[in-house]
Amino acid sequence: MNKELALAIGEKINKAVTVLDREKKVARDYGTGFLLNHAEVHLLDTINRHRGENTSRIAQRNGITKGAVAQITKKLLEKELITAFQMPDNKKEVYFELTALGKKAVSGHDRHHRRLNAGLEKYFETLSGKDMKTISTFLDKIIEGNSPAARK
Repeated sequence: MNKELALAIGEKINKAVTVLDREKKVARDYGTGFLLNHAEVHLLDTINRHRGENTSRIAQRNGITKGAVAQITKKLLEKELITAFQMPDNKKEVYFELTALGKKAVSGHDRHHRRLNAGLEKYFETLSGKDMKTISTFLDKIIEGNSPAARK
């Protein structure tokens, strides 16, 4: 193994994580007139993709607590990006759905990701299937090595 190259790759991984972390911290207007942070827009996306799920399931999907879901949904309700409702046969659980403005935010967020990923997609088109598999396996190793279970 080339130790210098391995160190250079490690440094690039750290730089990539820093870039992605900074990207995540920037609140953006996705066409709604409101600045939305990472947690808010991703919760909107979850509500959009998984309609009819309660707070507990939304929390699980996003890897956050039910309390965090409550805080974020309160902000989204105030911005009129979602509505809350209960099922007639279950007054205990609260469910959410996107308003037209919430759908606009999700659509704007999708466009944002497509713009960010366009360069990578072009690069991936130049790679062989074997190279793509190597990259995928490499990323899996990074994820596995940095999971909570690996840190114990």
